[in-house]
Amino acid sequence: MQDMLSKIVNMDEKVRVENKQAEQRKADSYKKIAKKKDDIYNDYISRARVRIKKNEVVERAAAEKKWHELEAKQKECLEQLDKAYAQKGQQWINAIVDNVINS
Repeated sequence: MQDMLSKIVNMDEKVRVENKQAEQRKADSYKKIAKKKDDIYNDYISRARVRIKKNEVVERAAAEKKWHELEAKQKECLEQLDKAYAQKGQQWINAIVDNVINS
């Protein structure tokens, strides 16, 4: 009977040790998963930042080009308006004055 109790106590102790080891492996697995998740996230962020830097150069160049095109178009319109005013400015002034006086 003593032998049987001794075996039960030994088995119980062995199971507790194995259970503790399993819990430790489980905790280690969770830590590895969390670290892997962080590594993947950090890698993604790093690659995204590199992509953003590359895209920034391209987008800035495109915006600069568009800005120069719009600026040139604005200058052209302004020149046309100045030219039209130089040719017909007095006529426009007279028409406005006539409209105000005759209204």
